[in-house]
Amino acid sequence: MRCAEATRRLAVAGILAAASATASAAVPKAEILGVWRGESICVKSPEFPACRDESVEYDVYDAAGGAVHFSAYKFVGGEKVLMGEMDFAYDEKAGSWTSEFQSPRYHGLWTFTVAGGTLTGTLVDLPSKHKVRDILVRRDQSSAK
Repeated sequence: MRCAEATRRLAVAGILAAASATASAAVPKAEILGVWRGESICVKSPEFPACRDESVEYDVYDAAGGAVHFSAYKFVGGEKVLMGEMDFAYDEKAGSWTSEFQSPRYHGLWTFTVAGGTLTGTLVDLPSKHKVRDILVRRDQSSAK
């Protein structure tokens, strides 16, 4: 009985490992990893008067569980300043990378799509669903990962 139970557990573990490998293989991480530079432009709106256009850099690294990790920087007076870090998950149906951000003052959804050497994105305010930002960045070829 113990042998049969051990065999069953090994079989289940093997199936779960295979499913996990297949799921992570479907995530196109390689296309987004690296350094991206460009512009994050505010959608002019009276709802977000403090929003400012920014020159940005996104450093994208591999993360656990099919995710990628973004370190987001802006340039202020020629200096690179960290804005924040967050993990993004791949939405296979939409073909994009998403991350929901929430703080005591703000709730938004970041979405990015890769097309060759270009990464386009948006920030949408939640729950209003009004677009706040449009992002267009290009892969930095000198530091491609």
